[in-house]
Amino acid sequence: MMKRIVILFFALFPLFAVAQNGAVAMLDKAVAVIKSDAAVQMDYDYTVYDDDDVIVYSDNGTMRLDNDRYSLIMENMKVWCNGKVQWSYMKDIDEVYITDADSEEAQNLSPLYIMEKYRTNYALAFVDKGASAVVVLTAEDAEEEIGKIELVIEKKSARLQSLFIYMPSQGRIEVFLNNYVAKCSFGDTDYECPVNAFPTAEIIDMR
Repeated sequence: MMKRIVILFFALFPLFAVAQNGAVAMLDKAVAVIKSDAAVQMDYDYTVYDDDDVIVYSDNGTMRLDNDRYSLIMENMKVWCNGKVQWSYMKDIDEVYITDADSEEAQNLSPLYIMEKYRTNYALAFVDKGASAVVVLTAEDAEEEIGKIELVIEKKSARLQSLFIYMPSQGRIEVFLNNYVAKCSFGDTDYECPVNAFPTAEIIDMR
């Protein structure tokens, strides 16, 4: 029995290596496309589910992304990051949170950061879905807050279409992207919070 298991393992290993190499290549290509597209804009739908598969938050809006700078403008939440500082405005509690751009809380809102950062300590797998490819990143450490990420990428353009973030015993986040526009021209202020636009908001500086 043990001999059969060992033979089976070595028979499957080349397939695993090919799948992993395909995932790395697809991820590299997707990252390169976003960077070469310079400033991009896209619409997105954002939904958070709890561990019982119940929607606890849902919104949609527009994202602008230019390497380490980004903005996410939704009805109930607005986020700006200029590469150094991140501002998050929460409409329901009328508060603006300020954090360093390199904090994990800030960077986890950037698809580009997610595609680059979670290659460390995460196993990569590749799933062919015809016109799209799914790159699956699975945490090697069970203690990681984010257990798995699935990135759906259009194979022809290598552009990200959607992402699914799974958090063990907490739920998941689903983001669907559409209306992708490349080579946009945005000013510096597009990545900075217009604090004066929220005169009643409490400013909470967490740096």
